[in-house]
Amino acid sequence: MINKILCVDDDSISLTISKLLLKRTGFTNDVVTAVDGSDALDYFKDLFATSSQPVEDSPSLILLDINMPVMNGWEFLEAYIPLFADKLPNTKVIILSSTIDPEDFSRAKKFPVVAQFVSKPLSVENLAELKENEFVQKFF
Repeated sequence: MINKILCVDDDSISLTISKLLLKRTGFTNDVVTAVDGSDALDYFKDLFATSSQPVEDSPSLILLDINMPVMNGWEFLEAYIPLFADKLPNTKVIILSSTIDPEDFSRAKKFPVVAQFVSKPLSVENLAELKENEFVQKFF
């Protein structure tokens, strides 16, 4: 089981469904949410400013939508990597998006912190597929 997951999505219904599914399936103990990339960056900045153990308190997985207002998923990744990727080497990103654009799939592969690309909405089948991911496997 993953201790903590951060879900970043501007759609409150998707966030609610993801949170319920992740907890009910025993995929995680704790789900933290952010409504866009900027909100997610603020979460990590606050974590490092207020936690005595930010690495231990950080989420192991980030479920990231890419099409969001204010700061989209790509912008989040471009800001997150230089600020936090080295500090949180055991935190990986799962792109969770409804996109069908092949460019988005190839772009995701350019980010070393991205472990997988999953189609929305999050489902029991998606979670089973995620459990086969090399990074996620070690939690189960």
